[in-house]
Amino acid sequence: MIVFLTGATGFIGKYIKAELVSKGQEVISHSLSQNGAFKKLPDDIDIVINSAGRLGGQNASNQELTDANVNLPVALAKECNRLSIPLIHLSTPGVTGLIPNANEDQPYEPLGEYEASKVEAEKQLKLLCKKLTILRPDFVFGPGDKHKLPLFKQVNKGWFPLVGLGSAKTRPTDVRDVVNAVIESFPGKPLADGLYNIGGPNILTVKNIAEQISIALGKSVQFYPIPRIVFKIALAFGPLCPKAISKSRYQLFGADRYCNTEKAAKKGFIASRSFAITAIEAVTDYKKQGLL
Repeated sequence: MIVFLTGATGFIGKYIKAELVSKGQEVISHSLSQNGAFKKLPDDIDIVINSAGRLGGQNASNQELTDANVNLPVALAKECNRLSIPLIHLSTPGVTGLIPNANEDQPYEPLGEYEASKVEAEKQLKLLCKKLTILRPDFVFGPGDKHKLPLFKQVNKGWFPLVGLGSAKTRPTDVRDVVNAVIESFPGKPLADGLYNIGGPNILTVKNIAEQISIALGKSVQFYPIPRIVFKIALAFGPLCPKAISKSRYQLFGADRYCNTEKAAKKGFIASRSFAITAIEAVTDYKKQGLL
């Protein structure tokens, strides 16, 4: 089987490629940063996996978000139709907003520009693509993930600010469980031709997550609960606001935000990697790279 993989140099894409290669699959890699805009698929491709995406923030323009998160998957869908091959598209549970225990039938309610671009992609792909699987992995992490590094660094300082009491819940998902979900979306597999939330085996509070990171680091952490109103006031100071109090941290950890994974479980897919074990692996990797 020949697989066309976009986002191959990204965090999730690297893991997908490594797993496919280990299984003897031929992978044709595509990266927006290396290959530029998508044009046409080779005629001998058997399946397409779209793990590419542009996150919001980091000075990302609306056009960049549209190009990476909408135009690319739409172009892929049209080519998949031409070749009569399936497309596996990675989206995000954020398309339904900050809704606890949100399932796949929840109405679209994107929180920001990034999520809005993923909504638009899903809508167009559902209309365009004849053979389509959409996966929405929740709070993905694992060894090599630079996006969660600030969280580990904050705990490593020995103190951690909590929004309220740190009781907001989330569902950490090991990147390798995401890869397994992708594999289970291949033709003839249980998740093929559907829309599924993909989430880790445990729903954890923010405080639980920080505690398990501290155990992985082998050091204690002091928690500082900050009332939500104080958090908002601090954010209003802009550049003068302490780095530990960020808008993204408030949005991510200020309210319950986790997806419901029952639909995938009914198909036989259940994530198995716990946050505690993966946190230890992540710490080992960060230290090996000199990042902690």
